[in-house]
This record gives sequence, structure tokens and C-alpha cells, in this order.
Amino acid sequence: MASLAGKRVLITGGAGGIGFQTAKAFLDEGSEVILTDIRQQALDEAKTKLENGRKAGAGSIAAYVNDVTNYAQVEALAQELGPVDVLINNAGIGFSSEIKDTTLEDWQRLININVWGIIYFVKAFLPSMVERKSGHIVNISSGQAFFPVPTWGAYAATKFFVAGLSEALRYEVARFGVMVTTVFPYVVRTGFYSEIATPTMGSQMMIKLMPLYATTPEKTGRIIMRAVKKGKRSEMHHPFNKAIYYFSRLMPHVIEGTGRSLAWSLTRKGKS
Repeated sequence: MASLAGKRVLITGGAGGIGFQTAKAFLDEGSEVILTDIRQQALDEAKTKLENGRKAGAGSIAAYVNDVTNYAQVEALAQELGPVDVLINNAGIGFSSEIKDTTLEDWQRLININVWGIIYFVKAFLPSMVERKSGHIVNISSGQAFFPVPTWGAYAATKFFVAGLSEALRYEVARFGVMVTTVFPYVVRTGFYSEIATPTMGSQMMIKLMPLYATTPEKTGRIIMRAVKKGKRSEMHHPFNKAIYYFSRLMPHVIEGTGRSLAWSLTRKGKS
């Protein structure tokens, strides 16, 4: 999109972190930003912050409480809002545990939010894009779609799904003039990691050392906005992701050794 001014941009999970900063980036471009989140208070606070921090010439902001795991709510929202120009499927949760210790309830919650949440929003908002022969869908995957870190297997599995869905969808809807961008974030400094219920030693280390290597949600939001503006099919987000992507294809034996070494170190019992 040459210009984002006046474009209707819907962002799920927009009350904080990457979603909030992505909203700010689009707002600064003059877009009509629509936030959704399941957390009423956090959503109200996010809307107020965005409104108070608006620059001259910035776009408008609206907010709706919505549960991405409830298709009736998602469908009702689509009917109420009508067509949007950009759909950013950002809502998601993290989870750290060995797969052998991941309960069926853990799997269900991850899949409901990280998988069904995207399916529901695509199902509800894609038809109007196809009908208008215009639109852009952004799905947030993860760098773990290239290298699933041990103790993050269940989470990585959902992000593999997002990557696969996005690629197939991109091929299918291209003839209708609809774009699909897959974003593969590197580690971002948000509350995403601190909210993990059962952190392993690996996730504890990630949180402790995060200031040394993680990127900011502000930078990530701007990267997502520019990816839409440039019409990119994928956004690697960070040089490390690119390195892992090509390493895994050119030197798989190195990745195999790295994975086994990480599994040995990260599955050691951390402090409770």
C-alpha cells in the first residue's frame, strides 16, 4: 500500500505489547485503527493512551472487547464493522514446558488462542476482502517456526501452523488482489514471557537475559507497519531469524546438534 492514510486496520490483542505499538505505528500513518482485546480495562487504557498521544494528522482509534476463541463474537464483530483494509492477527499466548509435561488443557488453550483465533478472524473478514478484490492480512508467527527451541515445543507447533496457513492462503487469495504477510518476530521485550504460568529453566533464563538481546515492541510495531506498506510476503524481523532460516537449510547437522545441546541444558530443573 503506497499510503496507509484512511485505511481501516484491525488489530487483535491490541491492548498491549506488539499489538499496542503496531496500532501506534498505523495511527501515526493516518490509519483508522480498530483494536480488539479480551481485557476490558487494558483495552480502555490502551485506547486512552493512543488518543492522548496522537500526533497532528494522525488517524482515529476505536476499541472493541472481543474473545478470539469465540467465533460467534468474531462473526458479530465482522458484521458490525464491515470491511477492513488490513487485518493483523496479533493475539497470542506463550507457553514453556517440555512436551511430555504439557497437559491436554495446556494444548487446548494454546490452540484455541494461537490457532483458532486466527482461523476465526480470517474466516470472518476474508470474504469481504475477496469480494472487494482488495485487502491485506498479517499473521504473527514466530522465529520458532524456523527453529523450535526445546521446552517451547507446544508453542512452536502453533506458530508452525500460522506459517503454513499464511503461505497457503497467500497463494490462494493472490488472484483476488488480497495480500498476506507472515511476520516472524524475534524475542520482544513485552509481558508475553512474564505471563507464562509454568516457566522452565529455559524461559527463566530468557526473561533474565532479555535486556541484552531482545528488541522493543515499538520497533516491532514499526516493522509490521512498514511490511504492510511495502507489501512484503514475509517479515523476518531480525537478522538472527534470517541466519537460523538459512542455517537450518544449508547446515542441518549444526542445527541438530544445537537443538540437542539446548534440550539438555534447558530441561534441567530451574528454581520454583
